[in-house]
Amino acid sequence: MKKIHREVDRLFSEFFGKPKVMLPEGFREPLVNVYETSEEVVVAADLPGVNKEDISLNATEDMLEIKAEVKRKEEVEYQHKERRYKGFYRKISLPAKVDVSKAKASYVNGVLEVRLPKIEVSKKVNIPIE
Repeated sequence: MKKIHREVDRLFSEFFGKPKVMLPEGFREPLVNVYETSEEVVVAADLPGVNKEDISLNATEDMLEIKAEVKRKEEVEYQHKERRYKGFYRKISLPAKVDVSKAKASYVNGVLEVRLPKIEVSKKVNIPIE
């Protein structure tokens, strides 16, 4: 039922536009890709200019929260400045329930990849009647 609900939300978002997300002041949403295999859900997020130690990940069985701060060393007087932001923030609904305790994350060349193993769904079992 949850999967149907997410799909309906996605369709409405595509048709009516993405709902406005409240971001912490000065933060941007990173670009992300989310996909699932038979064993896991994988989230890849672009976090340019961020150091690994400045990334914070929090997760529940159906949600991943990414917060990354950009630390600039020196401030100069710019002639033109378009790259003004404090960091990145994104809360992502996951397409399946995951086991957070077994999650793994890597960060290479500005791309964060989080691998979250799916929770095994119990299979249908025949219960004998005594």
